[in-house]
Amino acid sequence: MSRNVLITGGNSGIGLEMARALAADGDNVIIASRDLSKSEQAANEIRSGASNANIEAMALDLGDFDNIDAFADALLQKMPVIDVLILNSGLANLKLGKLDNGLEKMIGIMHFGHFRLTQKLRDAVVAADQGRIIVTSSVAHKLGKINEATFDNPSKHSWAFGGYAQAKLANLLFTRELARQLEGTNVTVNAFHPGAVSTGIWKDLPGPAQKVVRLFLVSPKQGADTAIWLANTPAGKNNNGEYFCRRKIASSTPASKDMKKAKWLWDTTQARM
Repeated sequence: MSRNVLITGGNSGIGLEMARALAADGDNVIIASRDLSKSEQAANEIRSGASNANIEAMALDLGDFDNIDAFADALLQKMPVIDVLILNSGLANLKLGKLDNGLEKMIGIMHFGHFRLTQKLRDAVVAADQGRIIVTSSVAHKLGKINEATFDNPSKHSWAFGGYAQAKLANLLFTRELARQLEGTNVTVNAFHPGAVSTGIWKDLPGPAQKVVRLFLVSPKQGADTAIWLANTPAGKNNNGEYFCRRKIASSTPASKDMKKAKWLWDTTQARM
């Protein structure tokens, strides 16, 4: 029986590989990103490789709450039940900046945007026979610190990478708290680290730094593997609130397991919606 799958940021990198694999398995896949043209090209590419692939592209701007709401309304007309929700969209900026809604870009999109989207789609995932929410986090969370002052004042970060690391820590805290809230339902929530993936996310690094990073990069297909595994196997059903890397539960910082902080972040985020 085919499942309904939504992947944010599914038009390139690991998101594209997730979409390709799940569509090939017979799932009904929607990829959502800001660049609709690029997403449609990605969907066409997947169809060309698998003529039976049921995949569609939709426009979604995670930096705009009104756009998220409109997207969710349109999506639920197509998918009133969502079996697999993969929160994958991400960005790494060397220059800190703000979204039009006033939030720092990285936490604004990767945490706040995904938070609002999940709130809008939560009931549709709960309605599935066995819902799965999968969050793309990163080992970079180990360098992160949650500092509310930076949410709308990027200059409070001591370095740009701190914004990325904070957002990835927020992803893990969000995963843990949402998993706690959904205990007793048929939905599981897990996060994963894809590895340092060879995608455009590193394109803003200086040339010498790019050369060093390339030595440790894995392919997008390798980076997507754990998410696909969580989506398709009993591991995604039997684990809840965990953080994975290479198909195994991975170590994470004490800060990422602080449930008081997770609840505080949830409440603080909700208050800014």
